[in-house]
Amino acid sequence: MKIDNAVVLVTSAGSRVGSTLAAHFSSLGALVILCDSDKRLLDETFQRCRNINSNVHQFALADDSIGSIKQLFQAIDHAIGQSPDILINTFTTKAIPNIFAHGAYDTFALNLSSMASTLFGFGQASAERMCKENKEGVIINVIGYTNYEDMAGLDNASSFVSGFTQSWAKELTPFNIRVGGVVPCGEANGQNWAEVQDEVIRNTEYIISNDYFSGRVMAA
Repeated sequence: MKIDNAVVLVTSAGSRVGSTLAAHFSSLGALVILCDSDKRLLDETFQRCRNINSNVHQFALADDSIGSIKQLFQAIDHAIGQSPDILINTFTTKAIPNIFAHGAYDTFALNLSSMASTLFGFGQASAERMCKENKEGVIINVIGYTNYEDMAGLDNASSFVSGFTQSWAKELTPFNIRVGGVVPCGEANGQNWAEVQDEVIRNTEYIISNDYFSGRVMAA
């Protein structure tokens, strides 16, 4: 798929990984759509992208519920008249609570539920629109992290990304929709964010550009 004339939706665009990818695809000439429930961070990413390319739109979400996601796609239809060709489905891992900590079960369950439902919600909504409009679309699930402590949750996040990526690819291949994933190795392997960032960008762009890539996860 050619990126310079594609419509790209970046979720959690205010996060470090979301902002990084949004700015990169803006530099490639894509029409970039940003969404996030954190309005302040969303505005920062929007200004960053607008300094690169004026062809960018932002939408603040009340939350990451399925209702808000459906409202987002309705707003996108109204604003630009078409749904995204590419979904960059980004999210940030959270630290795993100590197994002996008070309330550890509730915290762990809430974090996993939130991560899985958000990832699935955006993927489902995008796939439905791509099928409806007969698009040869691409969905890429990308993990980010805020600090070294959050790397402890990377294994759980990676399992979600791997599972969703493989199962969605099987379901969506008949509709010419490809699915890929990008998982950072991170500072635990001696890399800093600048190095990881370059790999995340390179791998995400590779998945989009390679029309035969689907159902696999790349390590950054």
